[in-house]
Amino acid sequence: MAFTQATAPTGLRTNRELSADNSIPERHIVVATIRTAAPRLGLTASVISTLEAMLSCLAPERNHHTVFASNVTLSFRRNGISDRTIRRHAATLQEVGLLVRHDSPNRKRFTRHSGDGGKALRFGFDLSPMFDRLHEIAALAAEVMREKEQIGYLRTKIRAVANARLLDNPDDGTALTVLRTLRRKLTVQDCEQILAELEVCTVQAEAIGDRRSVEPTTMTDTDGHFVRHHHKSTIEHIDKEKRPQKNEMTVPVADAPITIAELLTACPQAAVLSLKRITTPHDVIAHARTLAPMMGISLNSYDAAHQRLGPIRAAATVWAIMQFHEKIKAVGAYFRAITTGSKSAEFSPEKLIRRLAAAQRQAA
Repeated sequence: MAFTQATAPTGLRTNRELSADNSIPERHIVVATIRTAAPRLGLTASVISTLEAMLSCLAPERNHHTVFASNVTLSFRRNGISDRTIRRHAATLQEVGLLVRHDSPNRKRFTRHSGDGGKALRFGFDLSPMFDRLHEIAALAAEVMREKEQIGYLRTKIRAVANARLLDNPDDGTALTVLRTLRRKLTVQDCEQILAELEVCTVQAEAIGDRRSVEPTTMTDTDGHFVRHHHKSTIEHIDKEKRPQKNEMTVPVADAPITIAELLTACPQAAVLSLKRITTPHDVIAHARTLAPMMGISLNSYDAAHQRLGPIRAAATVWAIMQFHEKIKAVGAYFRAITTGSKSAEFSPEKLIRRLAAAQRQAA
């Protein structure tokens, strides 16, 4: 997920929403991004929990990212872990480049302002490097999620091929070994190697799936259960094929296109998380694609919405959901429902954006 620093120069902020004091990314979003990217950063869950405790000590409205909390305070917020563990976790975070320690002569953490108020010395844990790298960390998190999806696909494919071999030969030792191997944690390379050892190409695996899907159509009338099941599947398949046409007919044609100004006004939560100024439709779409995975929206769901709604309307939907995502239990399921699912017939991104814009104006 792409983010913007809380201390971004005022000149880079183009409107009132982007220059608000609450432009700092929400703590839970930052932590969730780092947790997802943890395999690439080399961080354990315990270290990330300590980082979350440090973030909880930062004021919502501030002009710096320095944590002044003592080890006693951090230990309390970490449910009583030892002072030594706090120091070790801080050293780890410094090694991976997420914080810098500024120690005072007496090892206390505090800030000291100059007489004219223009300068300040801050001694503590400076988290500025982490906020500077949020865009990079978000890219790593998206890469991890893509790899997980690929592993899930390969594992399913391996299991299908192995089960097909067991149908032909229940004593197939290779297939049994492969199924036991799937109990372990595997990488993409491991899965690809297992497929190669099975010596079954993709065409064969797909042919097996095609044969199984066709078999129910050859059943006689005496196999009523299977025929009814196939009949139901056929209806659902037809519904899914016709649904986009139905939805296109029911979406109001009179809705005016969404402008970038409207989008920035309606969705300040999404706007402030962008590292660059949003000025073109391409910027809107690119930012939505970085936001979607970190909100729990899969790439497949986003691509389906892109096909049905178009690039701008799908991106605007992601921006809008970001504005009130805390009120949604399952963001991914909600996104699918309103874009391609049961509630898609009545959904209009334009109306949602304008309702949010009106709410922002009333709040102001």
